Amino acid sequence: MRRMAGAIIGSLILACTFGLPAAQAQTSKKATNQTKAPAKPKPAPKAEWRAPPLAAPAAAAASPSTETTAPLSPEEEAQNLAAAKATADAALASPEGLRAVQALPTEAAETAKPVDESEELLTIDRAFAANLVANGPLKAYEAMMSAEGVLHDASGSSPAGAAGAQARFGTFPADVTLERSPESAMAAGGSGSSWGRYVIRRGDNQLSLGRYVTVWRREAGGWLIVTELAAGRAGPQAAAAPGPLPRKPPSVAPRPPASTPRN
Repeated sequence: MRRMAGAIIGSLILACTFGLPAAQAQTSKKATNQTKAPAKPKPAPKAEWRAPPLAAPAAAAASPSTETTAPLSPEEEAQNLAAAKATADAALASPEGLRAVQALPTEAAETAKPVDESEELLTIDRAFAANLVANGPLKAYEAMMSAEGVLHDASGSSPAGAAGAQARFGTFPADVTLERSPESAMAAGGSGSSWGRYVIRRGDNQLSLGRYVTVWRREAGGWLIVTELAAGRAGPQAAAAPGPLPRKPPSVAPRPPASTPRN
């Protein structure tokens, strides 16, 4: 009995000796787990901004053409250039050609570069000068007169519009040419003026020569003549020139008659 009691007492002592530290460690571990701060939640990933997809251009959307064009030979290119030049010259040579050319869109007009109206007007006046020689002054002026356009010279003012061209050049001789030489132009805001010299010839004879100033305005039909003033004098060969002369206003206005002195 004593031995059994001793064995039991020894077992209890051993259990208390080794069991208490393990229980304490287990209790400490639980307390540590309970007091540990909760882990912070991870922040949500930031949304990345992306540019919206660009719309594909119409040219890219269309399926590329599989057809190939053979390059032109130098002779064919020269023929195409000659045909284009002949078409442009024929358009300018017609009485209404200058108006038609102004109305056609050009590559220069479609670009963003601003148009120099002074240079544009000078180009128009030069083309008008070529039209005078090619078709005569009557047709050339009729095509370029504004409805309000008036021609002035020393004899007075013409009617407005195309009737003014008829009044000035209706009897202009067919064998006489009016040569116009534009020198410069100034324009802005759809209106401007050009000026230069002119010579009226019959063959090699200078019948009249002088200067002109033309005022232009951009209208629906392009640049049109609003008013023109021409002043000149008889040429050196005017007296010896055969045939009838074009109507020439006097270069100096006639003086009024002297008043009779009172008695």
